[in-house]
Amino acid sequence: MIRRHRPGDAAELARGWLDAGRYYAALAPDTFQVPESEGLAEYLAREEAAPDEPDVLRLVAEVDGRVVGSAAARVVRPQAGAGYQLQREFAETRLLVDAVVIEEAYRRRGVGERLMDAVEVWGREQGASVSLLDTYPESALSLPFFTERMGYDRRSVRLWKRL
Repeated sequence: MIRRHRPGDAAELARGWLDAGRYYAALAPDTFQVPESEGLAEYLAREEAAPDEPDVLRLVAEVDGRVVGSAAARVVRPQAGAGYQLQREFAETRLLVDAVVIEEAYRRRGVGERLMDAVEVWGREQGASVSLLDTYPESALSLPFFTERMGYDRRSVRLWKRL
């Protein structure tokens, strides 16, 4: 079942967040870290308690009554002066997917797909005509999921440099 976050989900969400941290930290330890577990549930509970924002969506996935995944997304409205920008999308309402996290034991069982389907439906209901997200390009887990299963195309390359 996919539903909105509610108070009390934080302890269960922490498991998935830690699983994601372990996965990505093993791939690229210079970029990712395993979050601190002490206080993580309390930190996530503050997110749950944040006031409802109409352009923000926080969902959880439940399997047999247990929270095993989550997704966070937001809608960004057309940018003022979009006609002066190089990218056409700034004139559109955009769905930005900030995070999709599934507990390791529940990956590759359709949980992420159900979460993403719900996020995209919500985005369309909010008027979004395009969905954007970032993922780590070396991930054998997330990149194929988004490109092959969810139909996203590679669009840009984000570069970075430590200063």
